[in-house]
Amino acid sequence: MTETVRANGIEFGYHRRGDGDRLALCLHGFPDDARSLAPITERLAAEGFTTVSPYLRGYGPTDPAPDGDYSAGALGRDALALAEAMLEREGCSEAVLIGHDWGAVAGYAAARQDPERFSHLVTMAVPPGFSAELLRSPRQLLRSWYVWLFQFPGVAERVLAAEEFALIEQLWRLWSPGWQYDEDHLAGVIETFQTDGTPEAALQYYRQFVNPTVKDLARNGPPSRDSLPSIDVPGLVIAGERDGCVGAELFEDADTLFTADCRVLKIREAGHFMHRERPAVVGEEIISFLGAD
Repeated sequence: MTETVRANGIEFGYHRRGDGDRLALCLHGFPDDARSLAPITERLAAEGFTTVSPYLRGYGPTDPAPDGDYSAGALGRDALALAEAMLEREGCSEAVLIGHDWGAVAGYAAARQDPERFSHLVTMAVPPGFSAELLRSPRQLLRSWYVWLFQFPGVAERVLAAEEFALIEQLWRLWSPGWQYDEDHLAGVIETFQTDGTPEAALQYYRQFVNPTVKDLARNGPPSRDSLPSIDVPGLVIAGERDGCVGAELFEDADTLFTADCRVLKIREAGHFMHRERPAVVGEEIISFLGAD
């Protein structure tokens, strides 16, 4: 069942689990939807959390950005507003944020904008300094070929939608080699992308990531890690050792961008979708980090 909540000027569709005193805001990435973290939310609900898994702005039942803003900053503001709205609605005492892929990007942005909102931050598949690492790593530039494809309006939309969104499955196979994914989950994600406006919104995330990154590169050269703002929320940063989308080597110094305690964890025999490939392992690590009741 999909419920709705209004936050940051947008009507969000979301899935809810549990009735605990702690709120877990669980944010998905691309190409995926709000059901992505279901194996983790099931475990969290059993451990005393209320979990809320929204569709990101522009995805499925969630409104598109009213001002066309799909930047990391906007995603962070969404996360903060969603936490505030759901804390009030559910009567929870505190909130944690768990984000995968673009959900991780939203988590970093939210933690930098308001370090007091979330007691813990769990991110998966994207390190906190990704924009800097991307421009400094030839290997990552090659892995991110799809990012450059998505910069071409019209062409990208046609490629994404071709053969009933076959690119989604192709990216899953490429990014998580050997993953025996759930066919029902894949069908659900494709259905989400068939919703009017979802493909266009999803592509805007990448266009609004690349444009300022390239402009900053032209003005100032490759960014240094020292120039990136720090994160003052306790963090667990998770990578898949076999990730074909974001290389595990990019996570080596991720903890140095945190002023609060941070642990970097690499999951063996897992790729980009480690939370669905090895849900028991990832779930146990998250529960241990959050100190569930």
